[in-house]
Amino acid sequence: MLDYKHTNVNQFDKPDKYMYSSFQGGDFLDAYSKDRLKYIKIFDIKKDENFKNKIYSFYLARAALLFTKFLDSELLDHSEKEIIDWDRSFKYCTTSIDDIYIMPLSDFEIKGQIDSLSLLSSLINNQLTRDENSLIKFWLDLLVQRFEVTKKIYESYPHNFRKGEGRSNIIQLYWMFALSLMLFHCKTKNIKYLNTLLKVSDLLCSLDETLLCNEIPPQGLSVILLVELLSVKILSRNINGVELELT
Repeated sequence: MLDYKHTNVNQFDKPDKYMYSSFQGGDFLDAYSKDRLKYIKIFDIKKDENFKNKIYSFYLARAALLFTKFLDSELLDHSEKEIIDWDRSFKYCTTSIDDIYIMPLSDFEIKGQIDSLSLLSSLINNQLTRDENSLIKFWLDLLVQRFEVTKKIYESYPHNFRKGEGRSNIIQLYWMFALSLMLFHCKTKNIKYLNTLLKVSDLLCSLDETLLCNEIPPQGLSVILLVELLSVKILSRNINGVELELT
């Protein structure tokens, strides 16, 4: 049986460069599916009143509404959404972010020092509340390019978004990057962003479960993994002889 190897080793310690990876047809997709379903179940955590960062919970709840709309329009078989209780964890989030300052995306300058957390917060907020696709794409593409080269997201990026600086093991940055990628794929249906998301999801799944649960909101990873998995299923319809089964 083919093993999905990309989540076996902590990628903070040993980044996967995805060198010489080849498409292995239905067997690979089956291995990928089983691996993702395993992590969806692991991170399908109920409401946690003690999770302190309410803005992340707000982002997740708002994003879930957009994910649902995307899947409703794309899936032929809606039963896949019943893999987890889709609505269970999103109705509780009543947090308002009106009193939280989020830097406007238009205020970031490529010639300046870019704080990754601030940039990702602004990106997600824009994706959830505004329609500034060209500006979102500009900054998201820069993050994609840097991640694809290094397989890391750094704490900050200097003038012209050159080599990253600071820590590269801040879990929230990778989760927010994954959320932004998933939102943009749902908006544009551009496979480029799903491709990068697969690698970010692999990295997150490779990390210690307890650490992840402390750093991201309840169901923060399982929801992204589910939408990713269903998006891959949608794409698999176009591959002759391949149909991703979610069992």
